[in-house]
Amino acid sequence: MLKIENKVVKIIFCTAILLLVLIFLIPQDANAVTIDAVPENMDFGPNDSIDVDLTIHGYSVGPILWVAHRPDGSTISGSLGQFKGDKVTHQILRNAFDNYFGNWSINYTYNGVKQSASFKVEPIKLVAISDKELYYEPDIMKINITTSYYIPVAANAQFFHLNFYDSDGNLIKNFRQIDIMPSQNITVYNFPISNIVDRDNPPGEYKLKIQYYNIFTEVPFLVDDIRNLMAIFLQTDKQSYNEGDGVNLHILFTRVKESSGVMKITNPSGNTTTSTFPVNSVNTNLHLENITTKPGTYNLTIQYAGATQTGTFQVTAIPTQKPNIDLEIFLDKLKYKPSEITIAKIHTVDLIANSVSFWFEDPVGKQSLKISVPMKSGDMTIPHKIDKNDLQGMWKMYIDYGGATRTAMFYVQGVSIENTSMVSLIKFSKPKLLMTLGSGDNVNFKNPRAIAIDSMDNIYVVDTGNSQIKKFDPDGKLLLSWGTFGSGNGQFRNPSGILTDQKYVYIADTGNARIQKFDKNGNFVLTWGTYGDGRGLFHTPVALAEDRNGDLFVSDSGTYKIQIFDPIGKYKDEIHLSLADGGNFTSTNSIVFDSQNNFYVVASDTDRIFEYSNNGDFINYFGSVGNEEGRFNNPNSIVIDSNGYIYVADTNNYRIQKFDSDGTFLVSWGSFGTDLGQFADPIGLAIDSKNNVYVIDKINNDVQKFTPFGTADEITIPSWVKNNVRWWSEDLFGDTDFASGINYLIRQGVIHGPITSSEANSNVKIPGWVKTDAGWWTNGAISDKEFTDGIQYLISVGIIKT
Repeated sequence: MLKIENKVVKIIFCTAILLLVLIFLIPQDANAVTIDAVPENMDFGPNDSIDVDLTIHGYSVGPILWVAHRPDGSTISGSLGQFKGDKVTHQILRNAFDNYFGNWSINYTYNGVKQSASFKVEPIKLVAISDKELYYEPDIMKINITTSYYIPVAANAQFFHLNFYDSDGNLIKNFRQIDIMPSQNITVYNFPISNIVDRDNPPGEYKLKIQYYNIFTEVPFLVDDIRNLMAIFLQTDKQSYNEGDGVNLHILFTRVKESSGVMKITNPSGNTTTSTFPVNSVNTNLHLENITTKPGTYNLTIQYAGATQTGTFQVTAIPTQKPNIDLEIFLDKLKYKPSEITIAKIHTVDLIANSVSFWFEDPVGKQSLKISVPMKSGDMTIPHKIDKNDLQGMWKMYIDYGGATRTAMFYVQGVSIENTSMVSLIKFSKPKLLMTLGSGDNVNFKNPRAIAIDSMDNIYVVDTGNSQIKKFDPDGKLLLSWGTFGSGNGQFRNPSGILTDQKYVYIADTGNARIQKFDKNGNFVLTWGTYGDGRGLFHTPVALAEDRNGDLFVSDSGTYKIQIFDPIGKYKDEIHLSLADGGNFTSTNSIVFDSQNNFYVVASDTDRIFEYSNNGDFINYFGSVGNEEGRFNNPNSIVIDSNGYIYVADTNNYRIQKFDSDGTFLVSWGSFGTDLGQFADPIGLAIDSKNNVYVIDKINNDVQKFTPFGTADEITIPSWVKNNVRWWSEDLFGDTDFASGINYLIRQGVIHGPITSSEANSNVKIPGWVKTDAGWWTNGAISDKEFTDGIQYLISVGIIKT
């Protein structure tokens, strides 16, 4: 029995072993295993890793093999090792730097079963466009960079890398890569072309290359010498002519490049006459006869050196007898911003009518309505507020007085000025006297002409009558003096200009027609120049200035030019000054550079201040003859402080005037006399490191030092407030402009009341009879306090309501 049982056990054991062998030897059914491969996105982002969710139905053990086919045809492969369950996420780590954008596919294999997954990786699109192709040194290159992909989180964002290359493919000199982090799809970057030119890179072809991840794009452009920039200004002597009249045409070129130009005139019938005219200077005047043969509009085109300018004039069939009178119009400056006020001065000695009419023409030729105002004397001013939405470009102002017409040209350009800029105490504060140097100090000046301040705030005075240079410490203590009358080294003959730099003092030795250089202890270093007309020679050198490159600009009032030298007197270049719409001037008394490396000159024979680039290209002017605010009578000196405010010694008006960087009048101080704060011949100015203003007086033989701001308890009523009130009282301005001035006085605590917004100003209710009081105040019949007390009362009792 026992033997039978053992035999049965052996049979069962052998049968089990046989079944196990059959399981492993007989092929399994492949259809029992299936693979699902699903990408987490059908369109992955440019910087995304790739994730594919895998489900292996019937998975037991062993690896899953995969091969990924990338958009460029290349492959990568690998395997997924042992994992639990039947699900796994396959991740391929990548980012946008690999440039594998486009259609992908991945093939998976397990136990002979295959499955594939297809998807797309979105590309990065990078486009860069510049605002134009040709640039000059003052230009700003506006670069518009558009990308289809950016990361808004700064910590993870990549940069646009900007590099500039010359025509040979080399990086430009002295330039570092610019990195910009995009925060939106479109990025605008403003690149000053001066960053190329100022770093010893010549004019020519350039290329901007932009890299983002491993995507590149290029922007070709040209940089030309600013001296090759050509612009044309065109103006006829009148806007309207009678049939048969001659036409006087004034053309201004920024430089002379060719000997002739082309003029085309199209009459009202559409017939065009083409002719050439000679060009011998930047100012060209043409007199045209036999042109005004038909009434109507004539179109005028001037072509010169690749530049074109157009204009129009009218011819009327109705003859009018124009009175031959002395009539002039002077604008306070050439360029205005939207919302600024133009102030035109009208002058005549022939009082033939009781009123004068004025109107304006915009850049496209549209004329405004005529406005008539009383003409009570031979001198009057007409204000006009430029609307913030007015067209930008060249405008014309016309006046008609008794049938005689005159025209003045001006420009509107830039960003509209903010009302908040008109409530700045700094702008309109009158300086306070701090110190005087002169008689009584054992200094004994004799007709001093010029002054300079060094980096340590030491004071240097050109004591012309004594043929000496006197040096003082910041407190006015005399440290040393040097010089005697003569023509030897260290001697002077009528010196009139001075400049200091870090180590040296330069003197314009006018009577000897030379420049002398000294160290700051008065030791002679070198001299250059003598009388003559050639390079490096002078007639009457009167002023010096230094640009940011260390070059010295010497103004020679006898030769109508500025010569440029290096610090050891080596001649480099010269600038022959020209100007737009202001006539020629023959003498310059002072020169100074601003923070933008533009320079300003004082032209006393035209009573204007002219602004030029450091290459001598005309930019702007402001001022004209007169004793009104912003006008001059024989100005002699100009300085600019660290805030960009401009100070001008208005010599024959016995005052100092302050302007902003656009030439807009801010404040003035001084009157004729010998007392403190008065002037008899203010002829020289200087600024120290604290923006204190020094005024040298040739007749009073002294130097007065002023702090740029008055004391805290002084309330200054700016001229614009008084002007607004005066023009409002004359019905030239509306209630809104009057209210803006009152609002300023409230802000400064002169008047107590609610401060209103500019929009609320338009709702101020003002009785008409208040204009009578306003007229009295602006004409000096009542004091500032009487006027402000009156306005305070009207507000307090509710007669003036906001």
